[in-house]
Amino acid sequence: MPALRGGGRYTGGRRRIPEHSASTDSVHLIAEHRKNDFDHYYSMILTHKKDYIDTGKAAKEFLSENLSEKFKVFQRYISAANDAKTMLSERTQDPEWFAGLEPSEKTKEQSMSKRVKERMRGYYYKTKSALQSSEMYVRSNNARGKKLIDQFLLDLRKILETNKYNAGYFNRKDKVVRICDENGSFQCGGLWNKSKCSYEDHVINPYRSREERIIFQTWNLDHKIELSRSITPNILKAIERLANGQVKCISCERDSTQGFIETDRYYLQIFTRENLKLVHIVCHHKGKHEAQSNLYTVCGKCYSGQSIEY
Repeated sequence: MPALRGGGRYTGGRRRIPEHSASTDSVHLIAEHRKNDFDHYYSMILTHKKDYIDTGKAAKEFLSENLSEKFKVFQRYISAANDAKTMLSERTQDPEWFAGLEPSEKTKEQSMSKRVKERMRGYYYKTKSALQSSEMYVRSNNARGKKLIDQFLLDLRKILETNKYNAGYFNRKDKVVRICDENGSFQCGGLWNKSKCSYEDHVINPYRSREERIIFQTWNLDHKIELSRSITPNILKAIERLANGQVKCISCERDSTQGFIETDRYYLQIFTRENLKLVHIVCHHKGKHEAQSNLYTVCGKCYSGQSIEY
């Protein structure tokens, strides 16, 4: 029987203005204007369901129109932010940062790790939906194809759970896999086909303030090889080959009637930094990417490692 392979993280205190200073009113007006701008935009985002907000989809959808104008407002918050509380971690130390979050989220690092998990779960369910809505899965006379898809999804989820949903990516205390610096500052990776970002101001620290934490939702973990256009279609083709006994080994290029699908190769493309880069919404290219996935099937002779038999 075919098998599916499984495998596999200014100290900026504000200057006090005397009570009777002539500039007091103007300072309050500016601060209030900024607050109203941000809260106006944020309240619009909040009209959506909570699970929609958690994944950042609502923020991204909201910013899809008049992007330049809205980011000018948001950028003022980033530029004027006070670093005094950036390195505070506990909810009791910086309660404003946790406004709107679940009571169970006790530290900033825990909260940021949760945001990664939500994104990873989103990628998993997007993959699951694509596979289970395919003709091969819904066709009543293709029980073998359906079984292979279910087994692949089970294996894929096991690998993701083993790696704890790569929760360390946004955790500034995770020195091994974090994609920020020790202070929690993230830099944009640039367009999918570029080695770096072309904009100096595409930097954000969601650990600094509630506003930056919210704006960070609009930053995207961009798949260089696209999930919908390339990865899931190739997964379906690979599974179809196994179901039909037409395995083309990616290693030796021999044809075989039996073989394995390398689930871990697809895991790397869907969930890890091998194929993901964190980007500012301006650098998130929504057009077609040229990078392509592949059919990761191998014959028994070339396969080495553990597999899940059924």
